[in-house]
Amino acid sequence: MRLALGPLAPDNPDLGNAGLEDAVNCIPLTTGYGPLPDARTFSSSLSGTCMGAYATRDLGGVVSTFAATGAQLYKASATAWSNVSRTASYTTANDGRWDFATFGNTCLAVNGVDAMQVYTLGSSTRFLDQSASASAPLAALLTVVRDFVFAGRLSSQLNGVQWCQINNPLRWTASARLQADRQALPGEGGAIIAMTGGDFATVLAQRSIWRGTYVGSPVIFRFDEVVPNVGCFARGSAARFQNMTFFLSQSGFYVFDGAQATPIGDGMIDGFFKADLNPAFRHRITSVIDPINKLYVVSYPSNASSIGTPDRAMLYNWASRRWARAEITVELIFAGLSAGMTLEQLDTISANLDLLPFSLDSDLWAGGLTVVSGFDTGHRTVTFDGAPRSAWFITGESQLVPDRRAFVKAVRPLVQGGGNTAITVQLGKRDRLIDAVSYTAASAMNASGLCPVRANARFHRIRLDIAGGFAQAMGFDIQASPEGLR
Repeated sequence: MRLALGPLAPDNPDLGNAGLEDAVNCIPLTTGYGPLPDARTFSSSLSGTCMGAYATRDLGGVVSTFAATGAQLYKASATAWSNVSRTASYTTANDGRWDFATFGNTCLAVNGVDAMQVYTLGSSTRFLDQSASASAPLAALLTVVRDFVFAGRLSSQLNGVQWCQINNPLRWTASARLQADRQALPGEGGAIIAMTGGDFATVLAQRSIWRGTYVGSPVIFRFDEVVPNVGCFARGSAARFQNMTFFLSQSGFYVFDGAQATPIGDGMIDGFFKADLNPAFRHRITSVIDPINKLYVVSYPSNASSIGTPDRAMLYNWASRRWARAEITVELIFAGLSAGMTLEQLDTISANLDLLPFSLDSDLWAGGLTVVSGFDTGHRTVTFDGAPRSAWFITGESQLVPDRRAFVKAVRPLVQGGGNTAITVQLGKRDRLIDAVSYTAASAMNASGLCPVRANARFHRIRLDIAGGFAQAMGFDIQASPEGLR
């Protein structure tokens, strides 16, 4: 009998669940699951908890990476951080989060309470307040829509957005000729929680989703409430890939394509996530797009995190529509960009190439490539391209022989790996659905590719553990025979 590793679906009943009860530290694929790289430390420490991070390119393609604590802004220089804050200190207020956006060579940063900050890529040495004549609003959110920078969740109007003059992120004064204006979103949608940009503006409010479409003067942008009664529950959950914006609502995870919002966790992981999330710290949720693996990744604090440090992550493959989860403790995650370095520049990190934190063929040195990154609890940058993490899977429960008990004597894991791959199997069993599940001892794979087990019961499930790396985990072949009716 062959059982496939189906989609992660802990929200389904145990019995008859063709999916998995758990899939941890792995990447969901079209068929089965792949390995999840571990985090590797890359930089020195910030002065405190990272509350925002952003990587961008100037018009010449040079990469700059910025990070923020509640009160300071930093810029990366190789593996060190330089304080590039304005002369006056910043105010740590609300949730302490910072947001960034780049238009041309102008990088902007906001925290909802201080003046909008501006940094010219390639020439500035520190952030400065937008000039008094710029009319830039106090805002918590930034994004770029076509030829405009949008600011959202204005301090004077939490349901308001404002956009700069066309092709000029340094001027925000309303002008019909220069196409700058502001808009309060009417109705009962509530305050704006998150925004994403691109060809149109996606504005995620508490209880509705708005689309801002460029129509030119005199209206400039038309705002339509496309999805009423569905809103964003956590600012950091919003992440965009092409025209898709992924986000967490009060009822679960959704993707919005500009026309409709489609649930992506219903009947699979929404219930598990709601029970696992520590809602007191939902402001610590962050998310990132991994375009190489077609993943939407959400880092969050579970109920096991008493101080709110995110300690788990959910991973959604939008091509296969499958989920997995990971147990990773970070302050936040973000989309990093590899800086691109010559061999001579690598000497500034280590004169001995054998002591570099990553191999010479790592994407980190290539330049301009997306690298899923984060900050560990020591406030240091990490990149997720290390050695494969140890993974485990738990299947749903099956009655292997209809209306009969079954005796299972061996399981053959269908896992592609290498010489370092170590595989063990445990069989979960019970005779009544009201009983607790009892697991056999872990059984290692032998030279024949079998994991010998002995389990006589009416209902069975399998736990598979993989260490040492693997290429793909697909399922099991099970050797089972019918037993008596009692």
